[in-house]
Amino acid sequence: MVTTPTESLDELSKLSTEDLSIDQEHLYNDIEDDSDDVDDNTSSSTPAIIDKSVISSLVASYGSSSATAWLEFDRYRIWQAEPGQIKESSFPPVQGYMQRKHFVFAWGDPLVSSPDALKPTAEAFIAWVKSQNLRPIWCCVDHDFEQILVSSLGWSGVMCIYEEVLHPDHVLELTSDKAKGHTGAGIVKDLKKNLRRAEKAGVVVEEVTGRWSSEDRKEVEEGMLEWRRLKGLKGVQLASTTGQPWIDEEHRRYWVARSSGHIVGVLILTPIHGPHTYLIKNAVSFAHAPRGTSEHLIHTALQHIQADEKRLGFPITVTFGITASDHITLVDDHKVKSGWRVTSLSKLYEHVAKGAGLFKRGEFRGKFDSEREEMYVCYPEDGLGLSGVKNLLAVLKK
Repeated sequence: MVTTPTESLDELSKLSTEDLSIDQEHLYNDIEDDSDDVDDNTSSSTPAIIDKSVISSLVASYGSSSATAWLEFDRYRIWQAEPGQIKESSFPPVQGYMQRKHFVFAWGDPLVSSPDALKPTAEAFIAWVKSQNLRPIWCCVDHDFEQILVSSLGWSGVMCIYEEVLHPDHVLELTSDKAKGHTGAGIVKDLKKNLRRAEKAGVVVEEVTGRWSSEDRKEVEEGMLEWRRLKGLKGVQLASTTGQPWIDEEHRRYWVARSSGHIVGVLILTPIHGPHTYLIKNAVSFAHAPRGTSEHLIHTALQHIQADEKRLGFPITVTFGITASDHITLVDDHKVKSGWRVTSLSKLYEHVAKGAGLFKRGEFRGKFDSEREEMYVCYPEDGLGLSGVKNLLAVLKK
């Protein structure tokens, strides 16, 4: 495989706003498959075939919200350290990634049993990537791992994404009748309005705790297909997952919304970080669902989780996962200042995010008064470059 010369985002400083708009179109469309892309979903460093069921269990116990995307094995590849290579972890660490051309996009923090294993795991993964004549980029990492990459390994980074976190007790308190007129209640005014709309329309939400009937399964599949089709009509869609409802059923929890005897929406939660956190993997209202169906699904699930908290005796958080920030912030590092042009990069980011409707996701999630935890994209000193941006958009395009 031949690597191309390093490209700097200094190129972007030469582009006008009009040029950026045109370039955005090229970024979306210039993503034909290349013959030099690797087709298998496991790395050549893995000594044996990786057991997919083991990966799903590790994600549930040790993974971040981003790591749940790895279970789409047709889209993500899995690297695993050699047995005994990382002594700080009780199991060989795992990292999911996507590849395009000479770029490897690691997605989320690696799975390790101890934080002490993060640095040696990062070093091992980076060494493997470079041994394949590839260029690593690490996406959707938290602050602690970003510090390892930037402060310890000499990488640079940008903050342009958030993790949106909910606390069931807080949301349920704000939506209760007692919250009327209290501080913060106005934030969820639209949420409460939509909850009332769904209830007046007769939408009933229930958790599916047993086996799915063939009829219900078919309704969910058809509803999800139509939902994806309608989203596609609105323009380019960028996402780390494709919304497959039956991946990792063993670990996931499902709620369905019914109206007039038919399923009109589905909510899928998946555990991460052990029993203390759930990720809202999908919260989907189907094409003809009454308004407020998605809010009703999430609100009902939070009520169930609040009951679980009382029964289990420990708090449970819920996360929407990654949301695009409305701005981009460069990590305070001298390499960043010399290698990136802030204005041009910000313009490109704004065009891409608006064009793909990324900000709208944050608007919906804001109804629940979620907390925002900063997340990062990190890259080595040879940079991400315009080529890296184009290839990242390519692997995210649905």
